[in-house]
Amino acid sequence: MVQTSELPPESVPHPPGVVWAVWAFLGVLAASAALVSAEPRVLVVMAVLVGGLAWPGGFAWGRAGRLILRMKWFYLSLLIFYGLWPMEGGDLAAGLQEAGTRILALVLVLLLVVWLTERFSRPVLVRSLGLVLGGPWQVFGAWGERFARRLFLALMYFEGDRAAIKARREALGGARKARLEAVREWLVQRLDQALSGPSGAEDGPADLGTENRAVPRWAVIGLWFGVLAAWLTWWFF
Repeated sequence: MVQTSELPPESVPHPPGVVWAVWAFLGVLAASAALVSAEPRVLVVMAVLVGGLAWPGGFAWGRAGRLILRMKWFYLSLLIFYGLWPMEGGDLAAGLQEAGTRILALVLVLLLVVWLTERFSRPVLVRSLGLVLGGPWQVFGAWGERFARRLFLALMYFEGDRAAIKARREALGGARKARLEAVREWLVQRLDQALSGPSGAEDGPADLGTENRAVPRWAVIGLWFGVLAAWLTWWFF
């Protein structure tokens, strides 16, 4: 029987690239914070940054497109909200323009997340996010890494279980709304079983992405240059 180690996070050796993944996580967070403003100048800077990160090749445009399309109802809600209640007493056109900039900002955040999760393997991402959530000097102990494992497991079910979801939905009868609710409840039950299972179950049904990947040092450095440029543009221009 395999016994799992309960060593504190700081006593477990880091997989290769964890330090760079921590900086990449922080860079994506800083970029997302700058994009909250939805300032057109910031959007231009961040669009150039994302293009530069994707330019060397190997960017998962198909996966990014699927994630963007899954947010379509949220985009529609933004268009309705800002269109009906434009900010600062503007008209419908101004409200729709505001919604458009915020939708573009959200798309850029999704592209950055796709870049991050494609350039680093899942074990490295789990460990690095655990270190970030553990806080300075890891004051929260192993809680950060446990949360990171569960977060990536939930994301994997949300994004990568389309075939099982489709098969489950087609096997059900009745109205479309009832089938969607049944599938949603089934997914929640599967995730709950995975999280409450024996130690090691948090690795998920198929722990893909464990292969060694080249650490994108220059890409992380470029990410931070772009983030600094975005913040300077927001503050001084």
